[in-house]
Amino acid sequence: MVTILIIISVILSASAQILLKYGVKNISITGSVFHILVQYINVYVLLGIMSYIGSMIIWLYVLTKVDVGYAYSFTSLGFVLVMLFSILLFGENVNLLKIIGTLLISFGIVLIARGR
Repeated sequence: MVTILIIISVILSASAQILLKYGVKNISITGSVFHILVQYINVYVLLGIMSYIGSMIIWLYVLTKVDVGYAYSFTSLGFVLVMLFSILLFGENVNLLKIIGTLLISFGIVLIARGR
C-alpha cells in the first residue's frame, strides 16, 4: 500500500512539472512586472501547484511509514514520466542516450523495490 502511495506522489509531482510547463509556455516576458506576473496566474499553473501540494501531503505520510532511502529512490521515476510526457505533449527531442538513461533508471527502481 505504501509503495502505491509513493508512486501516486511521484506521478503528482511529475504531473505538476508538465502542468507548469504547459501553463508558462506562451508567456511573454515583455511589459510591466505586473503584466508578466498576471500571465502566470492560469488554470495550468494553479493545477500544477495543487499537484505539488497533493504530492507533498502524500509524501509526508509516506515518510512516516518507510525508510527515506527506499521512498526517495522512487522519485527517479519522475524523470522517466516527465521525459515521456515532454516528448508526447511538447514534442521534445529524444536521443539514444536519453533512452538508455531512462531504461537504467527504470531498472534501478525495480531493483530497489525488489530488494526491500
